[in-house]
Amino acid sequence: MLIFDCTQDASDFFSRKVKGKIITAVQPAAAAQSLEADSADHERVDRWQLHVTKFGRLHALVAMKVDTRYAMMFVGLKRNDVKGFLEQFTARYLVEVLVMAGNVLGKIPPQVELQRHVDLWEESLQPVYFFKRGDRSVQAHINDVLYMAAYDAYEGKGLPVEEPDLIAFGEVPNGMFRSIRGGDDFIPAELELKQASPRFGMVMTEVEIAEGYKSWRSRRREQDLGPEFEN
Repeated sequence: MLIFDCTQDASDFFSRKVKGKIITAVQPAAAAQSLEADSADHERVDRWQLHVTKFGRLHALVAMKVDTRYAMMFVGLKRNDVKGFLEQFTARYLVEVLVMAGNVLGKIPPQVELQRHVDLWEESLQPVYFFKRGDRSVQAHINDVLYMAAYDAYEGKGLPVEEPDLIAFGEVPNGMFRSIRGGDDFIPAELELKQASPRFGMVMTEVEIAEGYKSWRSRRREQDLGPEFEN
């Protein structure tokens, strides 16, 4: 099951008015209560929060996973195109998981086996629900992502639009330390990969992922700053 919690702006983005009547895929928050009471019947529930803003004429949507705070940004989506968003969402998530696994030198299964796991993963995302509600803590972290995007858009190299640039952009906020309600600090990318790797048949322990991610961060730092800046 896949659940998207939508802020007011995201709810408006996925709605349209036809002859004075609002047509939307977003259900009221109250509709989530009975659904979540029955969610134990599902092996897994993935819950993300969505927020939409504009940079100039371009819409930018940030999807952040509630439990890991892993974020993906989508730029240039069409209003009320739920199907188009879902297609981009699943395709991008898969690519990003494989990129992260490659970064930590993870054991990705052969293509045939990987595709079998991908098919099962896609099945596990059904059904999909959109609800009008949000979490302030998640929104604060989404705002951090949008602050970085605003810097790129107005003072940096420009807002990322194409998939490779968006993936590269996401590595920064997803590599920051986060905490939830005073809990232990964690890194969203590392935590997300720990959750995702068994779903895609990747034989990696959490310790291997943590060590691999730490090593990758060190390699990236050396590339960005040069070895003379390394401790």
